[in-house]
Parts: sequence; structure tokens; C-alpha cells
Amino acid sequence: MRILTAAAAAALLAVPFMPLSSTAASSTGAAAAPPMGWNSRSLGCSVSESSVRQAADALTPLVPLGYRYVVIDGCWLAAQRTDGALAPDAARFPSGMKALADYVHGKGMKLGLSLSAGTQACSGGGPGSYRSEAADARQVRDWGVDYVKYDWCSVPTADFPGQNVQQIAQALYPPMRQALGDDVVFAMNNEDGSTVPWLWGKDAGATTWRTNVYNRPIADAYPTMVDIWEFNQLRAEYAGPGSWADPDLIQAGRGGMTEAEYRTQFTLWAMGAAPLILQADPAAAPPAVVANPKVIAVDQDPLGVHGTFVSTDGWYHVLAKPLAGGDRAVALFNESDRAATVSTDLGGGSRYRVEELWSGAVASTRGELSAQVPAHSALLYRVSESRGQAPPLVTFEADPPRFLGDDRPSTLEPGKTGEIITKVTNTGDTGRLRDVEVAARVPDGWRAEARTPATAGRLDGGETFAVTWAVTPPAGTAPGSYDLTFTQSDGQGTRSAVAVVTVATAPGSGRTYLSDAAWTRATSHFGPVEKDTSNGERAAGDGNPITIGGVTYAKGLGAHAPADIEYYAGGRCSTVEFQAGIDDEVGSAGSAVFEVWADGGRVAHTGLLTGAMPAAKVTASVEGARYIRLVATNGGDNATSDHVDFADATITCQ
Repeated sequence: MRILTAAAAAALLAVPFMPLSSTAASSTGAAAAPPMGWNSRSLGCSVSESSVRQAADALTPLVPLGYRYVVIDGCWLAAQRTDGALAPDAARFPSGMKALADYVHGKGMKLGLSLSAGTQACSGGGPGSYRSEAADARQVRDWGVDYVKYDWCSVPTADFPGQNVQQIAQALYPPMRQALGDDVVFAMNNEDGSTVPWLWGKDAGATTWRTNVYNRPIADAYPTMVDIWEFNQLRAEYAGPGSWADPDLIQAGRGGMTEAEYRTQFTLWAMGAAPLILQADPAAAPPAVVANPKVIAVDQDPLGVHGTFVSTDGWYHVLAKPLAGGDRAVALFNESDRAATVSTDLGGGSRYRVEELWSGAVASTRGELSAQVPAHSALLYRVSESRGQAPPLVTFEADPPRFLGDDRPSTLEPGKTGEIITKVTNTGDTGRLRDVEVAARVPDGWRAEARTPATAGRLDGGETFAVTWAVTPPAGTAPGSYDLTFTQSDGQGTRSAVAVVTVATAPGSGRTYLSDAAWTRATSHFGPVEKDTSNGERAAGDGNPITIGGVTYAKGLGAHAPADIEYYAGGRCSTVEFQAGIDDEVGSAGSAVFEVWADGGRVAHTGLLTGAMPAAKVTASVEGARYIRLVATNGGDNATSDHVDFADATITCQ
């Protein structure tokens, strides 16, 4: 996480439960809530009348939940206007846009099209709407179009001497909004790093305005999704009813993330009152993620408020937003690679009903809200004042982190016994837990034995019951990640928690090339970390012989900074050595700083190295470290050409 806490939001959870007045919301224009639907971006220029009809058919079951917009995102226009008017590509859309709009409307949905504020469309060719705003708006309205995504491509900035990009955008977008009329959704897609649409989008009549750079769309990958969410949170103060922040499309169903990560995106978008527009084929979008009515209700809440930070501490975030009727939504987000307990205080002295909207679990608490959140996951709660009966909130932790910011899973070695701890806490303090019992379920061939009692007769409010487990993976267990499942039962019910542990083996005695050892984690800015070759480009295995300053090395690691490569050392290694430098494949370009970390501390670093410099020898003492990391930063400028080499990288162990 790169953003620091938005501390001013910390008081949000302490606000008394009361609905906002009806005058608090502005007119919502074309949309009373953030738009929901499907976008054709994944189809690219293979989009056609047939594929759009198929998508509309597949989206039909989701219409009752609010998915109404079918948006064609490019590649629909004919290359030239017909008698001065926009026309669809006759090969792709032989029946025309009016017929397609009628088809979509007949299914209870609405049709959207992309247009460009410049002279050309963004994709697929075709004219832009520059100086044709009124005519183009009239044309799409005549077709029955309900939604216009207004792009920022081929803008003739030379026609605006003395004006910056923001001023040009502010001149070009209002005419289209006015020509379309208030009953057409107007989605501004023009953030290029300089247009800052959040500062003026609402005044221009935008229903939504993109917060990520338009030509760097969201990717189906967890790090990219989180980065875009972070930028979106920085714009929260500018969003509101009728003019919402748009952090780009929902990725669920595309296959690049886990279901938990897709739930996380959906949670964060719902907390931000963001548009919920699917990029995947609607038939592939998992209902467990995209069809949860209680989560959707948080996004579509009539107040239209963008949730803000209550706290954010490194990898762990608490967000909250008020809901109509006096309830609040609270999200606990664990950005890290390890399950962690995330907590907040709801404030006041009331008794609260808390419902976790993904699982449906209901509990009560006097004020503390706390849960173990799996890695890369978010829990979403609806919080209301209640004097009704519900079991006390229980926090069940399996293998909790040992210190704040510890995002590395516990490591076990094959054939050796390690220690795992579970904790049960009566967090809610609204009743006593009785007959508490904890049990372990491990993979076949593993052993798990309780070293301390695994049962407790009772647990009063605020008390914690801890069990220490001796866990042994069998000899020969392959390196990798494994799930250890623990269950906790009491008179109120049963809960489960999963500890994800890493099985790893330290390098053997003597000196070992790190390119011959198995890393536990490895990240590289562009393309994978390569063994015994340079970074090359995006694809695996596309590197060249490692060469720094004209010297070629047969062994080593190649990456693109920023890069981070981690190895398990098991406390048995003493020294890491390598030749650091920028690979000759980028010439004299590129710059980076190289570092070695032992557990949580930096033990060696170079100064700034550039592509015009020879290799620098790095020797680092890593005595006693369980983990070592080879790190390269981008030199403080940008990542362009930062092809870094850890040439002849070795580790010496006992």
C-alpha cells in the first residue's frame, strides 16, 4: 500500500446512526445509482451485433439485480460518416444501431456506445465527435442509445493555443453532455494524468468520471486492481450522488485472479459507490461474486456516498460509508500475502448487529469489530444498532502474524516440526462462550498435535483462548503453499480459519548459485525474473546472456526494477554475493539501486548504478536470517530501461 492514512475519516465510525436529509443528495440526472452492466472491451474489434446480442442474453438473469447497461466499447463505427452522420460498421452491425437498441430494450436493458471527443475514435477507426457534438448526440439519441462513454483520443490540442490539457477537456466535454440531455448517462473517460476530471466532472454533468489513466485500463491482476483502487480512494471527496468516481471495469470471470481477489474488488468498488460494469462474458462471471444482492445494495445505496478510510496501516485497511436508513457499511481489507486480523472500534456504547455480507454470518458486539481476513481478501459488514438477540462476535485466528506488517506465511521444512498458534477471542462481549473447542485438519501425511489444551469451559467477553500446535509435514514434501484448516466450535456455532503455510528447504551446505535455488517469492516490474539470462522483455525465457560493462556472466538473475526476489535461508546461511549492474541490452540507459535484506533489515546496498557503469561487487552478511531478499529499486526516476542483473549471485550456508 502506498497511500498513507486518511486520518480525517477516523471519526466516521463514531457518527451516530441517523439518515441524511433528502436535501443532502444532488439531482442524480440519468442514473439514480452507479451504472451496472457489461462492457465489450474484452472482445476488442471482434465485437459484432451477434456478440452484443449474446452478451445481452447472458446478462438478462442479472437485470433484477441492477445490471442494465450493455456498452459497446469501440470498433462499432464505420470508417466514414454517411451524409455527415455517424454510421455503424455495416459488416459488424448489419441491422444497424436502432435495431440493436430495440433488442436490448426489449430485454429490459439499455444500450451504451463509446464516442471520442477528438477527431478519431479510440479503437477500430471511425470519426470522432470533435466539432460534431450536437449532430452526433442527436444521432445516438435517435438510435435509442441510453449511455455514452466519451473517450479522449486524437484530440487536436493545437486548436487550443495557450490552453493546457485540463482547459481543453473542460471545453470539449460540456457540449456533448448538453447535447445528449440529462436522461442519457454520460461517462467521462478522459483521465490522462493532466485532465483531472474529478475536479470538474460534476460541474460538467458527468454521471461518472474515470480515475485511472484511460490508456492504461485495469488488468485482470491483483496488484493492478489494488493500485487503481488506491488512486480511486484519493478522489473520494469529489464523488457523490449523480457524479461517481469510476475506477474501471469489474474483472470477475476473466480468470486472472482468485475468487477471493474478485470478491475483494467487488467489495472495494461497492464501498466506493463505483459503477459495476462487467468486462467478462456475463455467462462467465461467477454469481457468488457478482450476484450478491446485499453487497450490490451497498454500492447502489440511495445516499450514493463514496466510502472513506477509517484507518490504514501498511497492508491493513478499514473503510466505512453511511447508508440510507442509518446503517453503515464497514469493510476490512487485508492487502497482504498472509491472513491477518483487522479491527476497528464502532464507537459509542450501543449494542450493534453486524452482518458479514459475503458469508451471511450475523453477530452482535458492544463496539469492537474484528476478524481474521485471509490474504488479498476483504470482509464487508452492514452495521446497525440493535437490541435483538444475536451471538457475540467471535474472532478466530489461525497462525496470526507475529508483528505488524508481517505478510510472509509461516514456513515449515519437510520432516521437521514447526509451531502454529490459533486464537479464539470473545470480541463482541455480548454474552459468554461455553464449551469452546478447537480442532485441526491438515493435508494427508501431515501431523498436527495440540501442545496446549484445545478445549476451554467458558470464554467471557474480551477473553482470548490460545492453542499451540505442533505441525509436521512429511519428509519429501514438495516446496509450495499448503492450507491448514482449523475449526472452532462452542455453544453458539462453528467457525473455521485457514492458515496458509509455506514448505521450503534452505540451500545446502557450501556455496550455491541462487539461480539454481528455489525462491519463495519473486516480482519484476516487466516480465518475470529470469534465471541465468537478462530480463529481456515481457515473455518468460526471452532474455540474453547476462552482460554488464562488456563482461558476460554464465550465472545469475535478470529482472526489471523494481524487483524483489526472496529465498528461505532457515537461519543456516552466512553470506550473499553478486555483481550488480544494468544489463548491456539497454545500452547506457537505465538506473537502479541494489539491496540485500535479511529478514526485516537491510544489510547491504549499492549507490545508484546506471547503464554506463561497470558491475559493482556486493557482499552481504546474512548470518542467522530465516529469509533473504535481493531487491532492486528503480533509481528514483522511473522504470524505463531498468534491466537489472544480479550476476554470479551466490549464497553460502552451513
